[in-house]
Amino acid sequence: MFEKTLTDLIQGLRANKRNEAEYIQRSLSEIQREVQLSDMHQKSVAVDKINYLHMLGYDMNWANFNVVEVMASPRFGEKRSGYLAAMQSFHQDTDVLMLTTNLIRKDLASANIMEVSVALDGLAQVATHELAQDLFDDVLAVMGHVRPYIRKKALVCACRLVGRYAEGLSAFVPLLKDRLDDPDPTVVAAAVSVVCELARTDPRSYLSLAPKLYRLLTTSANNWMLIKIVKLFAWLTPIEPRLAKKLHAPLSHLVSTTTAMSLLYECINTAVAGNIIDVQLPAVDSVGREMDFASLCARKLEQFYESRDHNLRYVGLVTLAQLQARRPELVAAHYNTIMRCLDDPDMSIRMRAIEAISGMATRKTLVPTVKRLMSQLVLSNTVALQPNSCAELNVESETLDLPLLDAAGASLVSAQGTIVSPKIDVSDVADNPEYRLAAIDAIIDMCSRQSYANTSDFEWYVATLADLVYIAGVDVGLRLSERLLDVTVRVRQVRAFSIKMARRLLSDSCLVDRSCSDGTNSPVLSTSAYILGEYCMLQPSSAEDIGLLLPSGLSKLSDEQQAVFVQAAMKVYANWLKDVSGYWNPEIWELVRLVTSSTQHTLSSIFMGNACVALPLQVASRLRMFAEILKTVSLATSNLGDSAPPVCAELQYLFSAYELNPVSAAAQGKVPVPEDLDLDTYIGEPIPDTTHKVMPPPSPAPRPSRAKDPFILPSVDDIPMVALQLDSPVHAHKPRKTKKKSRRKPKPRSPSPPPVPVDIVDDEDMPEVSK
Repeated sequence: MFEKTLTDLIQGLRANKRNEAEYIQRSLSEIQREVQLSDMHQKSVAVDKINYLHMLGYDMNWANFNVVEVMASPRFGEKRSGYLAAMQSFHQDTDVLMLTTNLIRKDLASANIMEVSVALDGLAQVATHELAQDLFDDVLAVMGHVRPYIRKKALVCACRLVGRYAEGLSAFVPLLKDRLDDPDPTVVAAAVSVVCELARTDPRSYLSLAPKLYRLLTTSANNWMLIKIVKLFAWLTPIEPRLAKKLHAPLSHLVSTTTAMSLLYECINTAVAGNIIDVQLPAVDSVGREMDFASLCARKLEQFYESRDHNLRYVGLVTLAQLQARRPELVAAHYNTIMRCLDDPDMSIRMRAIEAISGMATRKTLVPTVKRLMSQLVLSNTVALQPNSCAELNVESETLDLPLLDAAGASLVSAQGTIVSPKIDVSDVADNPEYRLAAIDAIIDMCSRQSYANTSDFEWYVATLADLVYIAGVDVGLRLSERLLDVTVRVRQVRAFSIKMARRLLSDSCLVDRSCSDGTNSPVLSTSAYILGEYCMLQPSSAEDIGLLLPSGLSKLSDEQQAVFVQAAMKVYANWLKDVSGYWNPEIWELVRLVTSSTQHTLSSIFMGNACVALPLQVASRLRMFAEILKTVSLATSNLGDSAPPVCAELQYLFSAYELNPVSAAAQGKVPVPEDLDLDTYIGEPIPDTTHKVMPPPSPAPRPSRAKDPFILPSVDDIPMVALQLDSPVHAHKPRKTKKKSRRKPKPRSPSPPPVPVDIVDDEDMPEVSK
């Protein structure tokens, strides 16, 4: 009988493109018949075919037992087909794996190295905890095989078994240590790779291998094995610090002489991670000059930055960030190179460049770094800045060196800027929200690091924060508001300028109207309102500030923001009254009356327009306070007098009795707890709990129609007492037939008596229990 081979199956699939599913179903039916045959060759061919169909997505679990049968074949070609199918289809829950234990043990002890090899390959793929436990000793025995090819595979297989059977690690490490002295270099390389793989999770268990690894580091010329060894020492050196001094000489030699970029990167990374750069020993560069090892590493990193390979540039920036955390003075020399990386079209390189450039910030480099990052945000496709003053200055909107500050140091964005679409083709990297968020975080971090150690011009910093409100393109309102409030509270000299910027932000009707939209950074508005209200006495007061704090869209803001705006409006109104009361005259009196009346009308139109909406508590309490203040001032100024009413001058002291100073968040934790503090004793009498008070149900109205109902009793007392006749026998009665209902209307019935009232004892009426 003619049987199809695997080649015939593949050719048939290619020839039946239109009815491929039907062809595969016919082939599966043929395969199911073939695997039941006694001929092992035909059965192995069938397993090859079903294994191929399994790679196309068809299930072959029904043939698991047949796969085990083929694995047990004495012919190597058939055995290999069975092992290949097992590696493809078997998993941890396959039930026939328990049948393969003795089969694999027999193949591991075979004199045919090909059978041993395929058994090691298959066991490494399909091993479960039970298989690894039963066959671990057999694999360890194969590690001493006479053939290096088998010893390599046994090492790798044992590494996989340790992942399933962790208890075998103690027996595996001594044999692994012996393989590091194997005469065959390929076996040594395999042993090093296995150690590198296992040491990721527990490097301390392999610290005893350090002497042999050090010998290989100084004698081997295999770059691949050297990379593995150097990576291993990066994990071992933090555990054993004495290795740092021992590794200084070989690592510095490799850094100076190697031309392999991958090995150079691992050497520099290990020197930084293992604190080898802190060893006070000289290093020799490629021309024989002695220099500090850290300086040598920093100089070699330039090869990564200047490379055209994006992968090398990326890993160079990652290593530079690690070196910067330990020796920042060495990284500062690469400032210009890192700045060029900010314009790289690869976003991952830009992100690493931002991380590195953020740590390089000093008083000298802060301003150009911030301007470079902000220019990327401005000239992206997400949002662009076109100040109205550009037309007057004859500046094209497409220019890349657009100044973000005017000559007076004020922000062009918050002062006169509008948001428009750009006309220049720029990189799409700056449009990525993740990159924009990283750039803004870097700007804020560089300016505010170590209590503003890098910032010398705080007005410039406040203007920069105002610029970011417009050009951020992402939702960073909370971060910007926190920084704006922090610098205003901490730095007294910048408070007056912060008030100017707050006025400009609040006067932007577009920003206020879009405050409810996502990404508009609306939290900055409430911070601006707080600054304007808290420090309003530092600037000449104006009645226009009251209108800024009570915009028409105030009710659209959140409850917390509304409360801040109303509170700030009260402070500004009180401060304005104090200023104008100093030069009282009829014109001022008319102005006070007009402003007070208009403010009352504004509050009423904003918050009282919809009477159905209940105001939040924090907003309602401030509204009542403000309304009472306005009412008091209106009554006091009802008649024109020779001088201002006292309330106009003294009202401001309600809000400025003392100055609010910045307090550290950890200040409360430093206050010692009094020894006699007792938090368990009641301060006063316990307040009775009335939340679960039971109220009597309402009395139902009498129903006249149920008064003469024979089945309704007015009270319990009306139940008739019936004497039971116990002497008479009990008879069963047949159920009576129901009569048809009469169509006559029921007679009216007398109303039932009202229910008897029930007294419910409240909690407060309960008697106290004597103790």
